[in-house]
Amino acid sequence: MSSNPGLTKQIAHDLITVGKVPLVLFVLVLLSALGVVYTTQQTRSVIAANDQLLMERERLDVEWRNQLLEEHALSEHSRVEGMARQDQDMIRPDSKREIIVSQ
Repeated sequence: MSSNPGLTKQIAHDLITVGKVPLVLFVLVLLSALGVVYTTQQTRSVIAANDQLLMERERLDVEWRNQLLEEHALSEHSRVEGMARQDQDMIRPDSKREIIVSQ
């Protein structure tokens, strides 16, 4: 009974001597499958990061629009004139006190 090799030894012997091409193909298929899994994971990570950046851009765009609206509201002529009259006690000069400078 000791002359018969074990099943594992027989399979290893067959793979090394007879099944070199199928073994190489099997290893290449496994490497290809792992490459597909890795590439898919990387792609999903990049897509998730891209979505995050798009949401951040939309948020910043909304904030920019709100800032523009606030700037226009604060720089409105009637508001500036009202603040000048109220806070600085400024008045609009009449035509007699107006000085026009020209070149």
